[in-house]
Amino acid sequence: MSQRNDRTELARAVMELIDQGHRRISRRLDLARVRVLGTVAVLGPVRPSTIATELGLTASATSRHLAALERAGHLAVEPDPHDSRTFLARLTENGQAEINTTVQAGAAVFADVISDWPDADVSTALTLITRLNQAWAHRGDTSGAKSRPGTGPRWLRARGRVNSQEEEA
Repeated sequence: MSQRNDRTELARAVMELIDQGHRRISRRLDLARVRVLGTVAVLGPVRPSTIATELGLTASATSRHLAALERAGHLAVEPDPHDSRTFLARLTENGQAEINTTVQAGAAVFADVISDWPDADVSTALTLITRLNQAWAHRGDTSGAKSRPGTGPRWLRARGRVNSQEEEA
């Protein structure tokens, strides 16, 4: 098998792993909301615009997720002391409990999947997954990159004007 085919198969395997993990772990919370909740947990009281940039979400998608998480009691909002036009989202105890439950469920699923692996294979997998995460991080976070094709308001994307306007900015 060629190196290109190996890399394609690896990418498919990683995506399948992510998909299976998500299906088995996140029954109550969708993946985007888990990511929003995790971002708020890491960054502390944070503006919606920062969450959107961190995750590569639109403002409206971020607002929908924040509203749902607030209704569920996972987040609370408070005025932004530096900008009265926006607010800060912060994690509640219920939100922290949800994160803990999700992490524990993920760890349990993963532990079950590799339960019959020899210690050497677990160690090798850890080394390779750590290397994969570092390589991914080294490529840089492009989730908020303005030059990414297909982003921007839908009405501008439909007209093919998003990237040309970004180049002018």
